[in-house]
Amino acid sequence: MLNKKLEINKTVINKFTFGPLETNCYVVKNNNDIIVIDPGTLKEGEKNELVDFIKLLNGKLCFIIDTHGHFDHIGGNSILKKSFPDAKILVHKEDREKLTSPEKNGSKQFGLNITSPDCDREVKDKETINFGDCSLTIAYTPGHTKGSISLVGNGFIFTGDTLFAGTVGIAREYKNAFNAMINSIKEKILILPNDFIILPGHMGNSTIREEKMFNLFLQ
Repeated sequence: MLNKKLEINKTVINKFTFGPLETNCYVVKNNNDIIVIDPGTLKEGEKNELVDFIKLLNGKLCFIIDTHGHFDHIGGNSILKKSFPDAKILVHKEDREKLTSPEKNGSKQFGLNITSPDCDREVKDKETINFGDCSLTIAYTPGHTKGSISLVGNGFIFTGDTLFAGTVGIAREYKNAFNAMINSIKEKILILPNDFIILPGHMGNSTIREEKMFNLFLQ
């Protein structure tokens, strides 16, 4: 369900919330180019809604970017790849295996069998993804998963399940994961300007300033 539309420095960000875990999916357009971040569509109705919306934008879907490989963030990869074959699936190498494994992406625990096509390209820390007149810089922010990334734009950042409004993500997939996540947030995210808008994988938006001031996990 489309629940919010933002325009930040000429980049239009459409926010959908999908599935039982209420995962935020972002359809981002700049000029004629489109990217989708974390397509968490699990049901046919949601998948059709997402595909139809992208088609209505009359642009080119360039990239499908997964901030990490959990099933509620990759559920729409297959339908998007089928509907827009030229779009490239991007994920960090540490989460690549999650795309094709229900055991590793967590869907099997819920009695589901969610898989994605393999990625077209692995992304790395500090890599730049260009579309339209916009660019997103990959910030490798491990902790929630070993391959979690955030995406830094012009005045905004997509944080996946690493940082939320007033709280942080779960981090227990590996030893010292929680400490790694907190370090990721402090070293890669909180260094951004205070007015940067945080666009998380669940729940509402925030800003860098608000998280510095009020997030008890970051004091």
